[in-house]
Amino acid sequence: MSPPSPPPAVSGVHHLLLETRDLDASVAFYVDVLGFTVRKREAFRDGRPLVVTDQGLGLTAGGSAAPGVLQHVCFAASGVDEIAARVLAGGGEVVRGPGPGPYGHTVYVRDPDGHEIELVELDSHEQETLLDEDH
Repeated sequence: MSPPSPPPAVSGVHHLLLETRDLDASVAFYVDVLGFTVRKREAFRDGRPLVVTDQGLGLTAGGSAAPGVLQHVCFAASGVDEIAARVLAGGGEVVRGPGPGPYGHTVYVRDPDGHEIELVELDSHEQETLLDEDH
């Protein structure tokens, strides 16, 4: 007899998809400025171009950029101060920080569509836990 299965449960955010006004500008921001890596490029189910990153972010064209749809998204990061400097050097907006936040050393930046993106630098124990959960 096999052991009982754990009850169904949601364990956390796996990925998210953002609609963009300018896909090329958004890809440049996330890849060139924030350092994301492209996992694949393909057509979305409705035919729009889709770019998927290794960090769990999908980007597609055709967004309305209507305010209030998304308050913010948070990604674990390293080198938060350096990322903030790259955002500013590239003409981007730092909304708040870098500095202490509820989860660690944090900076909030705005992407080309106005989405607020939080980047939090986890301490070494939290980073190891996150990596263990991924594997």
